[in-house]
Formats: sequence, C-alpha cells, structure tokens
Amino acid sequence: MEKIWDVVVLGGGPAGVMSALKLAMSGKKVCLVEQGPQRLGGTCLHEGCMATKSMLKTAEVYQTIKQAEEYGIEATAAPLNLHCTVMRKNDHLKALNTRLQQMALQSGLHIQPGHGSFVSPTRIAVDGPDGHVELQAEKIVIATGSRPRELDEIPIDGARILNSNQMLQQTRLPERLLIIGGGAIGCEFASMFQAFGSDVTLIECAEHLLPREDRDTGETLQTSLEQRDIRVLTGKTIARVNKTETQVGLVLQGNDQPLVADQMLVAVGRKPNTDWLDLAAAGIDCDGEAINVNDQLQTSQPHIYAAGDVINTMMLAHSAMLESDIVAANLLGNNKTLNTAVIPRVVYSFPQVAAVGLTERELPEDSYRALFQPFSESAKALVDQRLEGHIKLLVDNDSNTICGATIIGDHATELIHELALTISQDISLGVLKEVVHAHPTLAESIWDLARHQG
Repeated sequence: MEKIWDVVVLGGGPAGVMSALKLAMSGKKVCLVEQGPQRLGGTCLHEGCMATKSMLKTAEVYQTIKQAEEYGIEATAAPLNLHCTVMRKNDHLKALNTRLQQMALQSGLHIQPGHGSFVSPTRIAVDGPDGHVELQAEKIVIATGSRPRELDEIPIDGARILNSNQMLQQTRLPERLLIIGGGAIGCEFASMFQAFGSDVTLIECAEHLLPREDRDTGETLQTSLEQRDIRVLTGKTIARVNKTETQVGLVLQGNDQPLVADQMLVAVGRKPNTDWLDLAAAGIDCDGEAINVNDQLQTSQPHIYAAGDVINTMMLAHSAMLESDIVAANLLGNNKTLNTAVIPRVVYSFPQVAAVGLTERELPEDSYRALFQPFSESAKALVDQRLEGHIKLLVDNDSNTICGATIIGDHATELIHELALTISQDISLGVLKEVVHAHPTLAESIWDLARHQG
C-alpha cells in the first residue's frame, strides 16, 4: 500500500528545510524533496548568504592587512591565494550542511533525492538517483528557491561570462572584472574582488546603486566604492558584448569605447525556480514567475503552501525563515499571518548597508522628516578608522515614531536590528533617547541622533 505523507516539502533551502524540520519535530510524517542531503541549506548556504560571507570575511581581513600602517603596524600583504579562500569557504559550507543533516536525522525527516513536479494537486513525481518515484501528500509546501537571472543578450558561458554561483568557485583572480548589476549581489562582489586585488568596474542601468533603496543611500555607497578605486557607472544601457578566448568587452549605449576585462559577472537578480514544477497540473495560480499566496502563505489550492524565493516577497534568507515559521504554524493548526513590514534589508559591501521599514518614496510628501547622524562624529568610528557612512532615520511628523531607517557603515548589518525593533514596536524618538547606550560604541550614534534631534 502506497505511503501517504502528512506533508511533502519541495526544496531544502531556508524556507523548505526549516519548515520541514519544525513539522517533523512536531510529529508529522514529512518528506523533503531535494537533490540530496548534501544540498540541504539550498542557495543560501551553498551559493548565497553563507558562501559570500565566508569569502567577504577573507576580503575584510586582507583589506585590513593592507591598511595596517593606519594602525601603526608595519606589514606587507602577499598576493591573495584565491584557491585557499575558496577551499576555506567550502569547508565552512560543509560544516553547516553537516549540521543540517544531523538535525534532519534526529527529527525523523525523510529526504527524497531528486527534482519534484506536480502530477495532481496531491501527487508529486520525483526524478532522481532512485529513479522515478511518486509521492502522495495531504499537505504540500513549495519552497524550491531561485537561481541567478540571465540576460538573453549576455549568455553565460562559465568561463568569460559568469553568474554569481560560478564566480564563487573561481580559483584564479581576474586582473580586470566587469560586474553588471548594482544591487546587493553586484555591490558585494565588487567589494570582495576589489579587496582581493582585481580592477573592478560596476555597471547599473538605474540612476543609482541599490535602486530599491533611497537615492542618497545608493549615491553614498557609490562614493565609498569609488574611494576604493572601483569604477561605478550608473544610468547605463548595454549596447553589445563581445568576447574572445582571453577577454570580454562591453560597449555602452552612446559610447563607442569598449570596456574590456578578463571576466564579466552578470548579477541582475534572481529567478524563482517554478518553471519545472508543472504548477498547472496542481491548479496553482501565479503572478508571472512567482506563486500567488494569501497572508497565511496558502496558494490557490488551500492545502498547498509556498514560501521563500518562489513567492512575491523579498528574496532574503531571513525572510524565507520567517515564512517557514508561518507555514509550519498553519500546518500545525495555528492561525498565523505574514507581516513583511519590518524585515531588514542588508548588503555586505564595503561599507555595509542595512535598511528596515519604509523608504522615502513610500511615504507621503511632508509626512516625515529625515534625520542624519554621520559616523565621522563617532569616537568609536574614529579609533576604528571607519569614519565613512551615516545613520538615517525617517520620522513621522505627527507621532514622532520611526517609520524607516538606513545605516551605511561598519557593522551596519548588526546595528540595524535595534531600529527594526524600534519600528516594529512604534517606539518614538522621545522613548529611544532615554535608552542609554554604552560609550564608546557605534550604536551610540543612534542614541546621539535621538538625543540631539528627538
């Protein structure tokens, strides 16, 4: 007799594996469909969050060594060994993946290796090393993640023109690197490879970097990147790309002079992995490439849920983890809805950028005021020799509460969480200025801003 699973989860990234683990530990019979145990963690672990942060840490240390004289230390940095950097990264990923495999084993989670697609609203066909297998489930979770988006006019070849996955496996440092895309991925890779020693040019078609954030945020980041000798071109459209066996060239609209490099990274966002799922067989509605869900993350089929990069929320691992909590809670009989209003948006560039809440274009004109506190006035930033950047708060004129915040500077991705809590609890500047911050700290700049302008 065929086994009927309580829940089948498609995809082992943050949304899939975390919801599957929660459900299995709660006593549900759960089958997780993923390429294999070695892929638990998905893009976040293997090609995204953790992979890039491991290499960015190497870049940070290497950059600090090259700046040692600023701290009174005489040191010479040898050329970076990119092969060792990649091996270090791979060791980190293996350790994190092993931890997930142990959690899956302890929870009783069954892993079915392969790719799954719908046969009907309750049946999943899986093709993998075990051959063709069909699974029947009472509930299904779609969490198949995303992959690097490609441009038709710039086909990826894995040698001269690469996506972010391939770039993380490079063991030879390109002398010259072109990066197409000035979002989070492009800015992180630009910071990383410039620190490693590459001559980097970053190209963005929008008028400023990080186009989803406020214009001044992108412009401030651009100034910092240019001070690090990264060439930044914004508001540019690509006319054509040419490549040879040894280099790649790019011509921009209105400029006949080509930009030439050893390699090109295409970092223009990510594409939901929904095309192979045969969603029509399950009667699931989509909005373009993304799956439509309600605030409980149910699809048009109430017994089928979707979470992570396959739905129209931010393609961030921590957003996917939040969504995994929503899915697991609702499948366990609770009534939990998704609130995306206070999810931090972080970029691990040099300097870091972090934001939370609303942006200026999302707020009615004259309903708020923008307050700034530069890190150049911070004692801690001075001794750390990290004076660039600022804290920016968008404050509601009527309630004096913070509705949006941006931090550019050292440790911005850590500092943002105080402001996320402030926004989520409708805390006013008047209350925030009563919260004593230790001196000297970078977080003290938040207190200074509240005390002086609240």
